[in-house]
Amino acid sequence: MLLLAPSAGASVIVVGDSLEVGSGPHLRAALGGTAVDVDAERGRTSSQGVGVLAREIRPDHEVVVFPLGTNDLSADTFAASLAAAGQLAGGRCMVVATIVRRRPPASELNRVVASFAAQGEVQVADWRAAAATPGVLGRDGTHATGAGYALRASLLAEAVRGCLAGGGASGIPAPENPNARVPEGERRDEGRPGRAAPPRPEAPPAPPAWLPVRRALVAMAVALRRALAPVAAALRDARTAATKAEPEPVLGAP
Repeated sequence: MLLLAPSAGASVIVVGDSLEVGSGPHLRAALGGTAVDVDAERGRTSSQGVGVLAREIRPDHEVVVFPLGTNDLSADTFAASLAAAGQLAGGRCMVVATIVRRRPPASELNRVVASFAAQGEVQVADWRAAAATPGVLGRDGTHATGAGYALRASLLAEAVRGCLAGGGASGIPAPENPNARVPEGERRDEGRPGRAAPPRPEAPPAPPAWLPVRRALVAMAVALRRALAPVAAALRDARTAATKAEPEPVLGAP
């Protein structure tokens, strides 16, 4: 589903670690026209991020991007940090991200992300799925390449757009969620004039909105093509120079 560009005057706060040190500039570019306040620091844990969020969140911030957890060692601590960040968000839509790292495994942390997102008013950027594409992660299996940071930013940007398009305090899930339903209080009266609409059975809670992997892979392919274009041009020039015939020797020359 196509998400509209953020409205003018929208404001976003991002609290991140080294992954947002790399993706932050790309995120600002992707959300052009939206004020994006990024506070990112290498090695930051989620509990440290809660302190930063408490100091820096402002009333004009409409979306809270909190894609931390990569540097956490305890799933319980991570869960407590997400809960605290949710309290600080105060009803604003939040963006979190799945986690990728080699050691220790991130499976428990990703279960925490899924559990937190199921509570509603949360968009999930599925970094774990996107990072499975070759060329996204660096040698350490945790930090991204240049193209990977651009891809991560595109995932976060789409999640922010989902929040601004209706995935926040209104109760309407983000557009990327195929099971989105309009809340009972926002439905039109379908009965006769002067009559209330017949009661509807309560719908089960919709699962959190996860950004489509196909779109992430397309963005990754574009980013890789742009990053490798100068290298390909240099290789073509080198092959052209190597295949040129050497000049014929001059008669009588030593």
